[in-house]
Amino acid sequence: MRVVVGRIGKAHGIRGDVTVEVRTDEPERRFAVGSTLFPQHGAPLVVDDARDHSGTLLVRFRGIDDRTAAEGLRGSLLEAEIDP
Repeated sequence: MRVVVGRIGKAHGIRGDVTVEVRTDEPERRFAVGSTLFPQHGAPLVVDDARDHSGTLLVRFRGIDDRTAAEGLRGSLLEAEIDP
């Protein structure tokens, strides 16, 4: 079963980081390095890095290497696969 765990916001910097509006009570688990998340549209995304920046979660996904690619994800809801 999949549940919504976040929504991608704006790009941050030039290396492909994005802000994420967290919608889960377990962000450290859902956005752990190596976790696979499923956007509404497009291919699954694997977390390469996640960190807090002044109270905002910043995430970098594998294969999203620049600001242009990061901006293309803006507004996407992210789902995680969970056990029922």
